[in-house]
Amino acid sequence: MNKDLDRRTFLKLAGGAFGLSTLSYYFGDRNRIEPTPGDSLPDYAEHGTGFPVFRGPYLQKDARLAAFFFNADTEQLTRLCDRTLNVSGAFEYKYVPITSSLMLVFTDMLVSSRDERDAQVGLIPETEVSFWVLTVAMQKTHSGDIPHHLAWFLPYLLVDEGNAIATGREVYGFNKLAAQFEKPEKIQKPEFTADVLGFKEFSADSIAQRGRLLELRASSSTDPTSSGDLESIKSAMADELLGNIRTDLGGGLLEFAARFINDHVPLVFLKQFRDAQNTQKACYQRLIEAPLQVENFYEGGLFPDPYTLSIASLASHPLAQNLGLKEADQRSRLGAWMRVDFGLGNGVEL
Repeated sequence: MNKDLDRRTFLKLAGGAFGLSTLSYYFGDRNRIEPTPGDSLPDYAEHGTGFPVFRGPYLQKDARLAAFFFNADTEQLTRLCDRTLNVSGAFEYKYVPITSSLMLVFTDMLVSSRDERDAQVGLIPETEVSFWVLTVAMQKTHSGDIPHHLAWFLPYLLVDEGNAIATGREVYGFNKLAAQFEKPEKIQKPEFTADVLGFKEFSADSIAQRGRLLELRASSSTDPTSSGDLESIKSAMADELLGNIRTDLGGGLLEFAARFINDHVPLVFLKQFRDAQNTQKACYQRLIEAPLQVENFYEGGLFPDPYTLSIASLASHPLAQNLGLKEADQRSRLGAWMRVDFGLGNGVEL
């Protein structure tokens, strides 16, 4: 038996498929996907400044955000990932939701490029409401799929700024949708509404109308806690995610997730463009991962009481159905607020 086989046998004995993945992370046995050299690509045809698609990477400055966790149906989340991420057998990874805790994030921030040229343009105010699904990237091997790393999948992002939609979609593959918000005066009480141009029902004669899609409201007037300790907030959020780990994916998933939940978990996207001649086909379709990292933490805290989320039933925006949420009022399991700066790095094609 050769050395490599002995090593793999040892890793299997150390804890099965999940033990293999976890231990091989430290022994350097896992394959890493490196960025594809960009030297062979044609130059992007610029139209003067970066409007509307700025060069990366990007800075989100003075971001005032509130995050709330809601219980979701993991079967619905799995179907959503299979329909919008795991669309090709040629992809290196299959992304599987690992927890029933779905995160809703409201963010009010100033966004700019970090490219030497586009950084001189300035800062653009942006408000965003997004849904976050924590997944495990399962790597395909001859002996079956094994967990490789964690990744955040954001299936829906509502934004109020056109440049954000263009840049997010074209550079990374963010599924950004236009919306108008009624915003909170302060992030410590993040009640908000989101209105969209959509359809209640589809028909050949239907005309899109602007209407309410989301509303988040407080259930009490109790003030949140305030702290300068980011780690305590991250710990509470990690406990919420890990406390609702799926039990139908085999043993060891909790240990795997617990080991890597506080690492820099990347974002994952499906970046694709319709073909101009055959619009049922994609002329480009790749998985993209990109790093998102908090760079400065100013203040934050936890909400002692739940918030209530209401989602309207729109045929054009079937959020509750696709995310496994209730269309009726749904109370949050945990809530946190923060004021931070964070950076979104350049993506990697997988």
